[in-house]
Amino acid sequence: MNKPLTPHGPGFSFVDGFTPGGTGGGTAWKYLAPESPFFADHFPGAPVMPAVLLAECAAQAAGTVWMHASGHEPGTPLFLASIERFRVKSGVAPGATVRTEVETMRQMGKLAQFEVHCFVDDAEVAAGHLVLSMDNHSASDRSEKADRAPSQSPTAP
Repeated sequence: MNKPLTPHGPGFSFVDGFTPGGTGGGTAWKYLAPESPFFADHFPGAPVMPAVLLAECAAQAAGTVWMHASGHEPGTPLFLASIERFRVKSGVAPGATVRTEVETMRQMGKLAQFEVHCFVDDAEVAAGHLVLSMDNHSASDRSEKADRAPSQSPTAP
C-alpha cells in the first residue's frame, strides 16, 4: 500500500498524485468524484467545488511540494498560516481533475511561501500565494505578539 501524500484522511485529502518539478516546485492533481459530499449541497442542481476547498487543494499541493523538497516524510502535518491574493477565476464541476502547479517563493524557518496555480484542463481556475507552517503556533504567535505591542498612536497630553 502506498503511503498517503498528505496527513489527511481519505475524505479530506485533495492530492491524488504528485510529480516533483524543479528546485522547490512540483505539480499535484486531484480528481473530484461527482459523489463527493460537498457537491450535493453546493449547489443543488448546479454543483460546484467550494472556493475554500479549492484553496485547501492548493495548500495540500504546496505542502506535498515542501515535504518532498525538504526531505521530510510524506504526510507530515503542515498548517495553513496565510492565504494571500488567492483569486478564483472559474468554478470547478464534478468529475474534473484539478492540477495544481506549485513554486516555492521563499522559506523562512518554519514558514514557507508558495505561488500556486490551479488548472482544469488548460484553463486556470485559481491562483495566489499561500504560506504554510511546520508549527501550528507560528501564525498565532506572531499575531499575539503584534496585539501586545505598544500602541504607536499619539496620546493627548
